[in-house]
Amino acid sequence: MFKQNKQAVRLSESGMPVGLIRGVKIISLLLVIVLAVSWGAIKITDPQTLPITKVRALGDFSFVTEAMLHKALSGGVGQQNNAKAEIDILENKGFFNIDVDAIKQRVETMPWVKQASVQRVWPDTLIIEVIEHKAVAYWGDSGLVSELGAIFYPAKETYPKKLPRFVATESLVENCLRYFNDASEMFSAINLKVLKVKFSPRQALTLALDNGVELILGRQNKLYRMQRFAQVYSTLIDRIALIERIDMRYTNGFSVKWKRRHAKGKFDNEVISGRKNV
Repeated sequence: MFKQNKQAVRLSESGMPVGLIRGVKIISLLLVIVLAVSWGAIKITDPQTLPITKVRALGDFSFVTEAMLHKALSGGVGQQNNAKAEIDILENKGFFNIDVDAIKQRVETMPWVKQASVQRVWPDTLIIEVIEHKAVAYWGDSGLVSELGAIFYPAKETYPKKLPRFVATESLVENCLRYFNDASEMFSAINLKVLKVKFSPRQALTLALDNGVELILGRQNKLYRMQRFAQVYSTLIDRIALIERIDMRYTNGFSVKWKRRHAKGKFDNEVISGRKNV
């Protein structure tokens, strides 16, 4: 007779195979984990879960206001006098689903904002730090120039008073700033200030000074001509009230346009030595 081999199957007390029970337990655990993660994701994205209830603005503000920030964050939704509606749009965002990068970009579109940073602070606070532009000049009649040579266009009622004026094409704004800074430093020793920097389409430079004189520097050797003007200014200071324009485009010399013929019979334009260049 042949012996018949039989494989024993281990049964639990309930009569089910032990391997099947283990598999059911693992699947059940995985289902619980998936449900918990899904529920957590839903709760995290729910604005009512840890809502943003505090917004703090940091920075040395002169022109940016908290109301401006709220309006920027709300996308300008609502009427100007409906500040509560704008604030609610911001504060109904949840801690986990608020987009700090989008807020940063939105704040940096504000005309006076040079740079912004945004961070969440547990559990319900949003901090916005703002660095403002520092305006150094008017840009023609329609904008301002920052200390870094950026042109920006805030509301005119926010313009600072008594800034110099730059007149040029936008491609020359950095040149305007450069020569303004150079001239301001150079002329401080002779107590003069620059009121206007003007570049012609051919990049010829003219400065208007606070003593009422127009200083023509031309296209070439601008810094050298500034230095020569500063050196000869003392010889003109007694008659400066009679001078309308000084043209430094002369080799080793300059010309003067007088406001009127004066008592000694000088002509309206007097060339003080030298040959004229551009």
